[in-house]
Amino acid sequence: MVRDLTKGSPTKLILGFVASMLVASMMSYVYNMTDSIMVGQFVSTDALGAISAASPLNMLLSNLSVTTVSGFCIVTGQMFGAGDKKGLRNLSANALYLTVAVTVLITVISIVICRPALEWMNTPVSFLDMATEYMNIIFLARIFSLVSTLFAGQLRALGDSKTSLYISLISGFANVCFNFLFLVVIPLGVAGAAWGTFCSAALGMLMYLYIMWKKMDILHFGREDAGLSPHLIRRLLANGIPLGLQASIVSVGSIILQIAVNGHGEDVVTGISTGGKLLNLFWIFFQGFESALLYFSAQNLGAGKPERIRKGVKSTLLINLGIGVVCFVFAIFVGRYVHMLFVGGNEALLDIADQYLLTQTAFFPFMVMLCTWRGALKGCGSTVPALMCGIIELISRVVVSVFFADNLTVLYFAGPAAWVATSIFLAILYPRMLKKLEKKFAADSAPLETNDPEGALSKT
Repeated sequence: MVRDLTKGSPTKLILGFVASMLVASMMSYVYNMTDSIMVGQFVSTDALGAISAASPLNMLLSNLSVTTVSGFCIVTGQMFGAGDKKGLRNLSANALYLTVAVTVLITVISIVICRPALEWMNTPVSFLDMATEYMNIIFLARIFSLVSTLFAGQLRALGDSKTSLYISLISGFANVCFNFLFLVVIPLGVAGAAWGTFCSAALGMLMYLYIMWKKMDILHFGREDAGLSPHLIRRLLANGIPLGLQASIVSVGSIILQIAVNGHGEDVVTGISTGGKLLNLFWIFFQGFESALLYFSAQNLGAGKPERIRKGVKSTLLINLGIGVVCFVFAIFVGRYVHMLFVGGNEALLDIADQYLLTQTAFFPFMVMLCTWRGALKGCGSTVPALMCGIIELISRVVVSVFFADNLTVLYFAGPAAWVATSIFLAILYPRMLKKLEKKFAADSAPLETNDPEGALSKT
């Protein structure tokens, strides 16, 4: 259902919009948790560790491609907010062309560099073969996941977050079923988990294709709308590339941190990855609100209503700070019991997981500010400053990882250090950006029509 986010209470609209996204993400997380438990129980803890050791590389390549494609959808929200429904069809076609091109390029690069990159990361030798096998199959599924990312982002840019929820629920449940098939019924080892992801991603893409073809006339392009548009291509790339680079730069920092962690042995790798399971659950809330703010800001920018962006950011910040406190309390009293689901009663692994989780959640207020302000910046087309956020995060993680590689306790603070530094940067940048927008629209009542990377927003 298409929803206009430029009218009505910003708080109610954001909460209503994000509710479906959170449910979808939560269910996806539950399914992924189930998959991890199945791998640990039916294959081995080494298989679970191998998947976790490869996750920073997978995150780097996935974030580069997924965030780039998601950036294309910012333009969809801006054009919808501006009322340019005819241009949306041509935009939809050009976004699909670029998505396919990005998929082919990233997939080829991923397969070529996978094993050398894992070796460079000091991946434990006992994990190396399993991690490589798992990753290569995941790379082949990227065409399905990226096309689904494009369609899901376009629907959300139009205010529809429920369709993605339904598709996520179905494909997530299918993923568990496929994993049971390939891990238990047909025991393929660690590759079974990857083939389960492959099949469920293909199913998800097919469902999105059906919805986009049959239900979304506003994005359904015909032959007359399918032509290549250099103007739209440049505009899509101006939004997508900086955001893809920003996400991948953050992932590079995670890889460097993972290298330092790998040097402390298999128990540390497994313990930290176990602590990260619950941490990923908490991140769902903040990332969900960041995405909601992105699309909310994009539509209101297109409609020329920056004052609504200010209200939406303020209410989202307060809500997320409250959620952060709840997450910290939950980590203190419940975290260890959740960790037992993955590693049983292994006290050494549990202690590592607990310490890692508590260190991260204690600094959630800074991560809340980072996600909230960054979401508004992205939706307003201020992509270069978003890229600068990634650079700041990278520098922070590298400094901690390189100079304190031998001190595991200090390594726990690599992520929080990045959040603190980036939130300080955004605390200075965000108010300036919003004031500039308000002055612009006060002087010119017409909605913003383009996202010129050389214009005022990118120079903010």
